[in-house]
Amino acid sequence: MSQNQFDKHGTQMEGFDIQQYLAVIRSRKWLIVSVTALVLIVALAFSYQQKPVYDSEAQVLVEPFAQGVDQTDFEALNLETEVLIATSPEVAQLAAKDSGAIDGGELLRGLEVVSAQDTEVLLFRYTHSDPDVAQARAQAFAQAYVDHRAQSAQGNLDERAGIIQTTIATLNERVRALEEQIAATSSTIEQANLQAESDQYSETIFFERQKLLNIAAQSNQDLGRVLYDAYLPTRPSSPNHSKTGAIALLAGLALGVGAAFLKERLDDRLDGRAGLESIFGASVLAVVPRSPQWRKASEAYLATESDPHSVVSEAYRTLRTGLLFAASQRESKSVLITSAQAGEGKTATTANLGVVLAQAGKRVIIVSADLRKPRLNNFFNTRAPRGLTNVLAGECRATEALVPVSAAASNLRLLPSGPIPGNPAELLGSEAMRKLIAELRGAADFILIDVAPILAVADAMTLAPMVDSVLFIADAGQATGGGIQQARSQLDQVNARVVGAVLNNFDPSKSRGYSVAAPYTHYRHAAEGSSKRSSVVPWKKASRGN
Repeated sequence: MSQNQFDKHGTQMEGFDIQQYLAVIRSRKWLIVSVTALVLIVALAFSYQQKPVYDSEAQVLVEPFAQGVDQTDFEALNLETEVLIATSPEVAQLAAKDSGAIDGGELLRGLEVVSAQDTEVLLFRYTHSDPDVAQARAQAFAQAYVDHRAQSAQGNLDERAGIIQTTIATLNERVRALEEQIAATSSTIEQANLQAESDQYSETIFFERQKLLNIAAQSNQDLGRVLYDAYLPTRPSSPNHSKTGAIALLAGLALGVGAAFLKERLDDRLDGRAGLESIFGASVLAVVPRSPQWRKASEAYLATESDPHSVVSEAYRTLRTGLLFAASQRESKSVLITSAQAGEGKTATTANLGVVLAQAGKRVIIVSADLRKPRLNNFFNTRAPRGLTNVLAGECRATEALVPVSAAASNLRLLPSGPIPGNPAELLGSEAMRKLIAELRGAADFILIDVAPILAVADAMTLAPMVDSVLFIADAGQATGGGIQQARSQLDQVNARVVGAVLNNFDPSKSRGYSVAAPYTHYRHAAEGSSKRSSVVPWKKASRGN
């Protein structure tokens, strides 16, 4: 999740809106494309390695069994039961004989039988690597099922007919016995009784013979037939490369988007101006874009003097306006300028801000208080023999160490760092430093103090209580949310008065808040003519000063 979804204490705020979702997808598009391509390639490679198999299908119409001679009383037909019968070993043995196979159990491995919805049709589908075998076995199973159903029905009829024939034979024997008794007796009454009993047996024999006729009629019923013979497949049913590719594409996109949002959630880098304001808990006074003229981070580049009409210089003038407004709200002459880590542009900001303030008619003193790695001298190309450490050691007065440094603004002076001491924190926290700041306040409208990064050493926290305000610098490509939060926490520990922040080295083309670099275009200066135009080039990870 982007950093602008957190407040300054790291609390998760409300979820993304649709623009933020789209912005994450745009910014992580190459990750999404890479994951999708990887899934697609793996799936297709696996698909093409599979041995092709073929499906053939035969359809069988299942007829119910009519139990009456008039064939109006039908038994209930359960197709689920018929599916189980169709895949039984008995049917498989019949299919094995028809297809010439040896083991019926082996045949069942490639068989699938399903009932067509809302019909009395069974679909016999057989899968095999040989299309001819698939067709032959699908047809064999369909015919074997029909034969098995007919044989089962005929067996039931034969069994019933056998029982009836046994009953008729028993009754005939009984009738012959009664006829012999009639012939042997002379009593008319007894003969009448025996004859009545014989007639009853004869009538029963008649009904049993009618049952035999019904069974004979039922034996001619059509209990099932093959509606459509199995066809010869012309193309494999599996692997289906098109289907596999489509599924892999959808799955890859889903995984890619998921990976993009997961990486976004774990990404601790800044997300533009709103992200810095949300995390640091202070207004961003200016957004300084990357300068195309500053190609080597090891070299100092003073944009406000070298290219005063560039968009970078305009950004520093915006910072000047914000700082002047903040100073008008409360008396703020001494400004401590620092960052969370080294290489985020605090020294470059100090130098350029000093120049534009001086150009606005303000008396400005820049103090090089980064006694670890001082670089302000490089921006103004000065090599003064004495500086801040000499003043704090009592070797000279501040007025003797101040150096005019700007050709464009004579009211800008620099207090160099002087020799690097062995105890910077102690010097900066001394009473001499407090007195020096008070002395400089009387000699200038603004005192800009460049100090070492907050998280690196304790110098900034030592100086923060002595100054009127603190200006925080964050590099758009280097700063992290965790580092900014920690830096703000340390400033809060010493009750530092934060005036605002600056987003430095910003590339608008890589920001989710800007689709183009339009906010940084500007009117060309009349002296530049039509051929010279400032531009913003894509940002590359490089430190811009300290």
